[in-house]
Amino acid sequence: MIRYLLIMLSVFALTIAGKLWLDSRKDTVLPIVELSLQLPCDLHQAPCIASDAQGRSLRVSINPNSIPLMEELLVQVETSGLPEVRSLRLTVEGVNMFMGYQYADLHAISPGRFQGKLILPVCTLEKMQWLAMLEALTPSFKVAAKIPFETISNTPLPPFNQDLIKK
Repeated sequence: MIRYLLIMLSVFALTIAGKLWLDSRKDTVLPIVELSLQLPCDLHQAPCIASDAQGRSLRVSINPNSIPLMEELLVQVETSGLPEVRSLRLTVEGVNMFMGYQYADLHAISPGRFQGKLILPVCTLEKMQWLAMLEALTPSFKVAAKIPFETISNTPLPPFNQDLIKK
């Protein structure tokens, strides 16, 4: 009986110690700074810039600027006003049709300059609208920017159930 009492007291003491330790930890959730897209923004014509009033900005380009589907694309980002960017990730998702998420983890090529590779899937639609979400992680906050763009397929795929429609 005494053994069970000691076990229960040990579990209780460990639970209290764990709770106190968790409560004393610094909150690890970083604030998110949303940058505003400067208009006009057309990645087919020129890089797009997202910025805020504090002078933080992200300049994004995709090459080739025709943005072909099912081909390797080079994504380049230049940062300004951001202290020590630890990581940069681009997530692209379809707007007018869900095509899954396409990711590009960008690596530093020089101070304030990052690049990575991306391949966009082909779609059954001739014109596809996309939303690129860029996230930069710094020691004290995350920076986020959303950049819309579109692609046009020269050879859109027929819908998978086209044979059923003909019957």
